Amino acid sequence: MGVFKETVLNRWRALPGNLRGAFWMVVMAIFFVCADTIIKILSKRLDPIEIVFFRNIFSLLWLIPSIIQAGGAKAFYTNHPWLQFSRAVTGGIAMICIFYSIQLLPLADATAIMFSRAIWMIPCAVLFLNEAIRWRRWTATAVGFIGVILMVRPAGGIEPGILFALTNAVMAAVIFTLIKMLKSKGETNLTILLWHASITIIITATPTYFLWQMPTLTEFLLLIALGALVTVAHACLIQALAVGEATAVTPFEYSRVVFAGLVGLFMFSEVPTAWTISGTALILASGYYIARREAQENKKND
Repeated sequence: MGVFKETVLNRWRALPGNLRGAFWMVVMAIFFVCADTIIKILSKRLDPIEIVFFRNIFSLLWLIPSIIQAGGAKAFYTNHPWLQFSRAVTGGIAMICIFYSIQLLPLADATAIMFSRAIWMIPCAVLFLNEAIRWRRWTATAVGFIGVILMVRPAGGIEPGILFALTNAVMAAVIFTLIKMLKSKGETNLTILLWHASITIIITATPTYFLWQMPTLTEFLLLIALGALVTVAHACLIQALAVGEATAVTPFEYSRVVFAGLVGLFMFSEVPTAWTISGTALILASGYYIARREAQENKKND
């Protein structure tokens, strides 16, 4: 058995780094879709804010080994508390919005609109990071925005689930910008995660008290699984970027939309419309192009 295991590991290590990275990105997408599926199941009875509250509590618990390794309370230390606070509050609001959108929208729709964050990152980069954006990326942004319009179809009025999904996408763009600022100032991933989880627990605690529904044993186990799935998904992302080039592996994150569509179809009888498919295609194509251009610009600057 040991020889077989060693042979498999050697063959795995012999694979190109980008191929292994792509594998980890697809695994990450599967874990995130599993987490989204749990959210959709739980939100049939529990309010999404209560789910957010428990999700962050269990995420903190899963981080305890890392906290101990980093020196306990020292893991929370930061030289930029207001920037950390801004990122944490923005992240909490974004999480609440995406949980509500998963409750109210077909899973594939919520996931696709979430990926429109790449579109909103362009104006954020201009406003907060003073980045010079060339016409190609602005054009890709416009194409992605057309995709959003196709999915939203505002002429008939925008339903709440779509508003939540769009708000999440905009907030996610702000979050990525704030994380770039924090990383440029030397803040660690663990500190950013701890501030985010802790502040989100604080801001959702009071609403959870008023919206409280006692979870059943099954729901409680699903909440624990939710925290574990998200933690493992983030670990897969880190591993993917560690073994492969970002430009080669990040496009495989879009497989999340495919998996979400399949789960929505077979578990929740959600059949995607032609508008959803065409809008999703434009959003993903736009996001892919923007990511490629950004990576090329970063290589030029290195």
